[in-house]
Amino acid sequence: MAVLLVTACGQEPEAPYAHDTTENDEKAPSPDAYVLAPGVYSIESSDGSLYFQMVIEQDGTYSTRNPDGETIVTGKWRDDRGKACFDPSGAGEDNQERCWINSSLSEDGTFTTTGVDGSDSYTVRPVAN
Repeated sequence: MAVLLVTACGQEPEAPYAHDTTENDEKAPSPDAYVLAPGVYSIESSDGSLYFQMVIEQDGTYSTRNPDGETIVTGKWRDDRGKACFDPSGAGEDNQERCWINSSLSEDGTFTTTGVDGSDSYTVRPVAN
């Protein structure tokens, strides 16, 4: 329907995302979803305590740190307009790419990210660098 609306306005529809499609691509973020950019993000548990921090780099890599500051995971990331995907380094079931759908930024400066399969959801707080 969005393609029909854009076409009806006399504009060309946008090109599709430039990545391989997967079974998880069925869910799309809302147009006002928070789009990740390089920086530091605190991932909070349901009680508001720090679960881990994620450092997103300009070169397409990321690392996660536990509350003690130790690096626990590294890998590659991308964000397709609010659909953030993380591909951890290494092989194995725990090192498969996972994608997340971001909400819009809340008044308190946080956003919610939910796994495309709906199984996990976290509060994310961008941290000033």
